[in-house]
Amino acid sequence: MRWRPILLGAAVVVLIAVAGAVAVRAGTGADDGPELHVTATAEQWRVHEVNRQLAIALHNNGDVPVHVSRVEPVLPDFDGAAAADTDALLPVGGLRVDVPVSYGTGSCATTAAASHVVVWARAEGSTVVEKLTVPLPDPNPLLDKLLHADCATRTIERSVGLRFGPWTDAGAAGLHGSLEVTRNSGTVRVLELDGNVMYALDLAATTPLAEVSASTPAASVPLTASPARCDAHALAEIKKPFEFLATVTLDGGDKLVTAVPVTDADKKALDTMLRRICKLPPAS
Repeated sequence: MRWRPILLGAAVVVLIAVAGAVAVRAGTGADDGPELHVTATAEQWRVHEVNRQLAIALHNNGDVPVHVSRVEPVLPDFDGAAAADTDALLPVGGLRVDVPVSYGTGSCATTAAASHVVVWARAEGSTVVEKLTVPLPDPNPLLDKLLHADCATRTIERSVGLRFGPWTDAGAAGLHGSLEVTRNSGTVRVLELDGNVMYALDLAATTPLAEVSASTPAASVPLTASPARCDAHALAEIKKPFEFLATVTLDGGDKLVTAVPVTDADKKALDTMLRRICKLPPAS
């Protein structure tokens, strides 16, 4: 199994984007209050990857504590980004406070346009809530990475359908199944299919694993799934137990990576098999 940086980052932090700009105060009639000095970075931890969220890390660089009640991401190259209500206290001294927000779905832009967040905030002791426009770093490697991942998935889906075929019990070997490849357009080669931390996939050592075209619009790749590890702690803590990454080329182009869709039935079959072989209790 190989981790692929186009979709997966380090086990703790994926990418951190550094910003140094000061928030711009909106005209709220709060000019007599203390000036708020808030900066922001965009980060993504594993739990945020799973939920398609960004952690907007807010930093208070002023001399009074700041209360934040709402954070709205403004991301020109993403559709469906959503604001998040919160009750966050930013202490003095720049200590980071993360507010998770949904970033939506990325376009196929080459690089992300300059982005910012709008922060509803007030100084401690004040009743006046201000709207601060806080720029995010530009250029922004994290947003670029998310754009590229979403674009690759969209491009692949237009050309080919990927899914797992029916699973059958293989006893101590795990589960027998297949990767079903269905052409939508062009010539598609599936070069690799990776397992993950919890599940190993055993496939024929052929390259490509499958090729579909106008003359051969569908292909089935036999495989066996088995536990990659059996410790209960890893099973409880892993954030993406059912992510299986496929590497494909479209019409001989560059390699693209996407996750194979996993249905609820797939998840149940895999989880049941792992618990059976590893002698773990059934899922609650």
